Amino acid sequence: MATSSLIRPINVLPADLANKIAAGEVVERPASVVKELVENSIDAGSSAIEIEVRDGGKEYIRVSDNGCGMSPRDINLAFLRHATSKISTAEELALVSTLGFRGEALPSIASCADVEVTSRPAQQESATRLIVKGGVVAPPTSAAGAPGTSIIVRRLFYNAPARYKFLKQSATEKRYIAEYVLHMALAHPQVAFKLITEVGLLLTTPGNCDLLTACAAVHGAEVARRLIPVQCESPFINVSGFVSLPSENRHNRSHESIFVNGRWVKNHILFSAVEKGYEKALPTRRYPVAVLHLSIDPTMLDVNVHPAKTEVRFRHESEIYRHIMLSVRSAIGGAGPLPTLTNVSKHSYTPQPEQIVHSKPAALFAAESRPLKHIATPAYAERSIVQSDKISVELASAESDPFLSDHLRTPLCSSAPPSEVAALQVNLPLLPILGQVLHTYIVLAAPDGLWLVDQHVAHERILYEQALHHSKQRPAQLTLTPTPVQLTAAEAALVESTSAALAETGIILEPFGANSYLVRALPIELTRVPEGTALRELLADVAAAWENEGANIKERLAANIACRAAIKAGRPLSSSSQSTLITALANAENPLFCPHGRPVIIAIDRSELERRFGRR
Repeated sequence: MATSSLIRPINVLPADLANKIAAGEVVERPASVVKELVENSIDAGSSAIEIEVRDGGKEYIRVSDNGCGMSPRDINLAFLRHATSKISTAEELALVSTLGFRGEALPSIASCADVEVTSRPAQQESATRLIVKGGVVAPPTSAAGAPGTSIIVRRLFYNAPARYKFLKQSATEKRYIAEYVLHMALAHPQVAFKLITEVGLLLTTPGNCDLLTACAAVHGAEVARRLIPVQCESPFINVSGFVSLPSENRHNRSHESIFVNGRWVKNHILFSAVEKGYEKALPTRRYPVAVLHLSIDPTMLDVNVHPAKTEVRFRHESEIYRHIMLSVRSAIGGAGPLPTLTNVSKHSYTPQPEQIVHSKPAALFAAESRPLKHIATPAYAERSIVQSDKISVELASAESDPFLSDHLRTPLCSSAPPSEVAALQVNLPLLPILGQVLHTYIVLAAPDGLWLVDQHVAHERILYEQALHHSKQRPAQLTLTPTPVQLTAAEAALVESTSAALAETGIILEPFGANSYLVRALPIELTRVPEGTALRELLADVAAAWENEGANIKERLAANIACRAAIKAGRPLSSSSQSTLITALANAENPLFCPHGRPVIIAIDRSELERRFGRR
C-alpha cells in the first residue's frame, strides 16, 4: 500500500512538460516530423515539396514548399496548442478532408527540437521568419524568401535523451523517411517531390498528375510498364489505380500502397481485400505491387482513430472489402493491353509466366519420421575428404525459384552436439545411396534403417557456409556485362548503408544515377538468378536484419543467397549428382540443420520399420 509521502495533490502540468507529453502522440521519430510537415505542405496547396534530411533526420530536417504561405499573424498562432485553419466546429471535425490541422504538430515538434519557419504568401512582398529554441518563441522578423513555407527542424529530442536513445541507426531512420515520401508521391501525383540526403538526390517525381509516371519514379519504369489499371465505381466508393500481374510479387506488403481520400493508411482489411482479389494466383506469403486510391464519402469513415491518422475505420467494412476485392479480380482477370507509360523510354515487353515448383512433404512415414539424433558411428573405414565447392558447379544449372521458401522467415538457428556432427560427417560418404523419393528426398541405407536427406535443405546448408565464408574462399563472380538495376529510394538508402556488408558477401554495386546501380559482381551461387529479383529479396532480408541492430547482416545475406540458389524440391538428380551432394554435405560444418533451423536429415530406424511391418 502506498504511503502518504508518495501521494501528491493534482496539479496542472507546466506548459513545456505538457507539450513534451503531447509530442509523444505525434512525434515518434524523424519520419513523424517529416510526415506532419509534408502533410501541412500538401494542405497548403503546394505543387512542389522538397525534403532534405541529414543524419537520418536526427540532426536536420528541412521541408520547403510553394504553397499558400503564412502571414505574420498565422505564424504566431501556429505554435499555440490546438491552433488550426482546418476546422472551427465539431461538425467539421467529423467531415475533415484535409491531411492534418495546420499548426497542430508545430508546438509538439518545437517542444523537442529547435525550429525555424520562413513563410511568405504570394501577395506579400517579404517573408516572415520565426525561430523557436528551447520551447521559447522569439519575435518574428522580416526575411527574404520565395512564396511558400520552409521549416527547418534541428536537434530532434535534444532535451529528451530517453526518447533519443530509442531511435534507430541513422540509416534506418533515413529509410523510414524515404518510405513515407515514396508513399506520399504515389498518394499525390500532382505534387513534385524531391528527397535529398547527404549523398544527394534520393527521389524526384514530376508532379504531372499522372499516377503511372509517379509509379515509375517510385517502383521503377520496368515495374510500371507491367502494371494493370484498376477502375471501379459504386454509390459510396470509387477504386482507381494500378496492380501488378501475379508474377510481379514481393516478399511483404511494403509495396502495397492504399490511400483513402488522399491519405496513406495501413489497414489489414484493405490489404486483405487486395490480396483476395488474386485468389490463388499468388504463391503463399507473396504479395503484389499495388497502388490504389479509394474515394469514400467522409461520413462513411473515421480518420481520427490514431493521432498520426495512419489508421482508419469504416462504417460498412464488408461492402468496402467486397468492392476492392472485385475491382482487383476484374483487373487481373481481364488484363489486356498494358497501359502506356509516358515520359519513360519504351520497349516491347511480354510478361512470362513464372514456373512455380511446389514442395510437398513426403507422405512416406510422415507421422513417425523424426530429426536425426544419437548417431552411433559404425566401424567403417576412415572417410575421404572431398572439396565441397564441386557441388555449386555441378548443380549450378538448377533452375532458380523466383520465390523465397516459407522457412526463410523463421530465425536463423541452430547447432548440434559436436559428437553428433562428427559422427554424421564420418557416416555420410560411406552409406549406399538407394535413390530419390518424390524427386525431393535422397534415401540412404543406414546400418540401423534409413536416412532421408532433403536435397534442397542440404544444398542450402552447403551454399550458406560457402557464402558466409565467401571472402576467405574465393573472389566474387564478376558479371560479363554490368547490369543496371533500378531501386526504390528506400532500397537505395539501404544499399548506401550496407555496401560493405554486401561486398563481403560478394555483391558489388556501383552507383549509376539516381537510385540506379550497376551490378558489378555477384556470389557465384546467384549468377543464374535475375539480378533485380535477387537483389530485391536480398535487400528485404538486409532490411529485416537492420531493424534488429543486433542481427548479423552477413549471416542474413548468406542464408538468403543459399535459399535462392539451392536446388529445388521436385528436381530429378542423377546418381552422380546425388553422390556429390551427399559428399559435400559431409564436409559441412553443421550438416544437421539448414540456416533457418529445418532438419537436413531424418532417420527411420530398425524398430520403426519393424513396428510398421508388424514384426513387433
